[in-house]
Amino acid sequence: MAWILLALVIALVVYLYVQSYLIKITRYDITIPGLHPDLKGKKVVHLTDLHLRPRTNKSYIETIIDKTQNENPDMILVTGDLVQAGLETLSETPLRRFAELCSQTAPTYVVTGNHDIASGSFDEFKAIMKSSNVKLLLNQAVSVKNNSDEEALVIMGLSERVNRSTVPQPILKSIALTPSMEPLPKLLLVHRPEYFKHYGYDKTKSPALIFSGHTHAGQVILPFLGGVYAPGQGWFPKYDFGFFSDEEDRTKRMLVSRGLGNSSFPLRINNRPEIIVVTLT
Repeated sequence: MAWILLALVIALVVYLYVQSYLIKITRYDITIPGLHPDLKGKKVVHLTDLHLRPRTNKSYIETIIDKTQNENPDMILVTGDLVQAGLETLSETPLRRFAELCSQTAPTYVVTGNHDIASGSFDEFKAIMKSSNVKLLLNQAVSVKNNSDEEALVIMGLSERVNRSTVPQPILKSIALTPSMEPLPKLLLVHRPEYFKHYGYDKTKSPALIFSGHTHAGQVILPFLGGVYAPGQGWFPKYDFGFFSDEEDRTKRMLVSRGLGNSSFPLRINNRPEIIVVTLT
């Protein structure tokens, strides 16, 4: 009997470990109002929360990139926590390899997460992004052009703040848009989903779609209840993972990814890591 119990415990541990690295592809077709016809059908891959460390298995990084490349994306959006906080140096992490492979696959846009800015090597982080030809959006906006080389879509990136005890209003005020950008449809990259309702306050910058992460889907997903705990939201968070729209304004929409790595807690329970693929329509 003891051997049977031991075998069951071992099987459970193996299952929890394996499913923590068994990546799921989640697909969405999302209409972006005012999107130029040249950009309809374009494919976006959303990655987040890798929490790379020196001991991160390089084969897992290769798996993430392989699955991303198989989607043949037109752009890659990364919403923070690429590395784990508290590292003395980033040189031994797979960060550079990950960034280089992303940029070789498609134009890649990144925003910071709380772990990135607390990594202890943020200057090195920025240098790696630049040398890898990845666009790090530090409260910045860039435009995507159509086939006629005209601005057709804006990608805005909100930097993670060291102190989130106070939230500036409007929350996107630090992102400057050119006059030509203001009337265009916009995608917003942020790390934290809990400020969902704040992201649309500034009407000139109101995004058609928000991409976010940070929650790890609550780390543990309970049937019928969802994620258990997320930083910034607490127990049974409202914005745990998936697609959300504002109850008062359905044009305000957000995707929250379950992410790809783990922070302090080493396992995911009923919560496979995720790559989101969005086809713009």
